[in-house]
Amino acid sequence: YGADELQVVYDACLTAIREGTTLADFVKAAADILERPWHRETVFRTNVLSAYGRGHWQQAQELKDLRPYARYSAVMDGRTRPSHAALHGLVYPLESPFWQRYWPPWDYNCRCAAITLSQGEVEAAGLTVQTDMTPDLPAPNAKFTGPANDTPWEPDYQKYPPAVATKLQ
Repeated sequence: YGADELQVVYDACLTAIREGTTLADFVKAAADILERPWHRETVFRTNVLSAYGRGHWQQAQELKDLRPYARYSAVMDGRTRPSHAALHGLVYPLESPFWQRYWPPWDYNCRCAAITLSQGEVEAAGLTVQTDMTPDLPAPNAKFTGPANDTPWEPDYQKYPPAVATKLQ
């Protein structure tokens, strides 16, 4: 996509986040740009859920004295990827590096959630709190920056023609 097309999609995503619009509203706004329905849903879901995920992460950080743990919750339906299902039910302290990698969404079309928990909720449910990052955890998508990662997204300007890249920088 060119810079103008990306701006239309970006504006439609911002409107969806600010106004709580639906996927159908987003599709109408970006119809000329995004011709493939599956791509529309991916762009919409990824951007809106990433914004919500970032807000949820910030809220969790503000409340971590009261709710210092989170449990990973995958949707667990026919569309859940094995890599996401593998994390379902895991409980880690919010301070764990696990959440820097896997706070939802951590990949395109991720529909998972992180549910914060108090010490009392962990004990009452008999949950096991993980302390180590096991080597069998799925590898995060290197092209995707999750909402708990404080590294800002930087576009790859080399993908654009030099005249466009210069204006974007």
